[in-house]
Amino acid sequence: MKKILFVALNSSWSQSNLALYYMRQMIRDMDFETGILPFTMKEPLHQIMEEIYTQKPDVICLSAYIWNRVLLYGLQKELTKILPHCLFVIGGPEAAAFINSPGCHVIIGAGESEFRALAECDFVPRDCRQNPAPIPLKDIPFPYTYEDLADLEDHLIYYECYRGCPYACIYCLSANDKRHQPRFELSKAGETQRLKDELTQLAKLKPRTLKFIDRSFNIQKELAHAIWDFAIESDSTFDYHFEIYPDLLDETDFAILCRAPANRIRFEVGIQSTNPEVLERCGRHSDWQKSRRTLCELKERTKIRVHADLIAGLPGEDLDSVIRSLNELCLCEPAALQLGMLKILPDTPMHSIAIQREYLWMDLPPYQILRSDTLSYEELCLLQDYAHLLNLYWNKEEHPDLWHTLLQRYPADRILALLREMHLSKEMPLHSVSKQKREMMMQSLADKLQA
Repeated sequence: MKKILFVALNSSWSQSNLALYYMRQMIRDMDFETGILPFTMKEPLHQIMEEIYTQKPDVICLSAYIWNRVLLYGLQKELTKILPHCLFVIGGPEAAAFINSPGCHVIIGAGESEFRALAECDFVPRDCRQNPAPIPLKDIPFPYTYEDLADLEDHLIYYECYRGCPYACIYCLSANDKRHQPRFELSKAGETQRLKDELTQLAKLKPRTLKFIDRSFNIQKELAHAIWDFAIESDSTFDYHFEIYPDLLDETDFAILCRAPANRIRFEVGIQSTNPEVLERCGRHSDWQKSRRTLCELKERTKIRVHADLIAGLPGEDLDSVIRSLNELCLCEPAALQLGMLKILPDTPMHSIAIQREYLWMDLPPYQILRSDTLSYEELCLLQDYAHLLNLYWNKEEHPDLWHTLLQRYPADRILALLREMHLSKEMPLHSVSKQKREMMMQSLADKLQA
């Protein structure tokens, strides 16, 4: 009996890897011994290798992403030395980097059907039929079992209800994804109960957070309402995380969301820019004024925790426009605010646009830009400092009242600029600052601004 080992190289101990659980369940009825080994990026390479080696696997399954591909490449290369007869099956967004690696079978795109076909050939790649028809999401087995509780309790657990995206944002991996694959069709008999059964099974795993990975989750309004109702009416001690498209929220949504208790539902809202010309250029047909009203309503009428995102480096957006977006979004006072630097992901429209507009970016993951068509490296460094300060002071949610007071009188960029100046003058890093020092810095900030 062959032993199939699913190895997850996660960004932190609280993360998990949905893809590997899917693949395991795809061969659950076959005569293989399977196991899942989770690791984090911080663990020493030799310790990871030793634990994998002691399992004596015949097949090692890995999932490559921008955050783990470099380390994963080294791990696979070293493991071939001590496990020379082992087959490596590698999928994920960064799997193409392994195409010429000895001993690797690389899966590009959705891999459930190809992985099943490979298993049916006893993991002998030359015997595997090429390009089997993809399996629709509705037919893919539920990824988890109750036995996974030991590994997943108090972790971030991922789940999906939909594959594909109706939008085509140029920087997103879903830009070219034309699929329309719902997991559930609630109009059909038994589907609502199947949804509730799966949500109940997920709750039994006692996650820290249940994160729905669907792009623009609320495009399926009936499904969104059913899941939000379930979350609100349950006695869950964890929170439910959804990426939503703010312009789609209406009064029928608020009628449900107003009932959500605190710390039950979290929304991730991609604003990216408040500049309509920039949004149009990115293929993101969003109305900032409508989004702004939605963010303010969520804060005023609900207990939903909102995480809002901006992206610096979008085509044609200069420093003044990014700062304006930052100032306008801060006035909505989301619970968390991330200012991210644009990443030029392969296989996205942004890749060819970046070449045409003479961007500079990192050759290795995460492919972060070093210069855009309108932002210099120095300006990106300044914005990166602002991003660190937001994480350090805003996103910890330690002084919401003080932030609210200051924002009524000063733009956010002035506040962040002064914080940056104070850090530089004291030779303090923009990360890993103790709570006591953060308290002192915020008080000093308030004194300086109000002097």
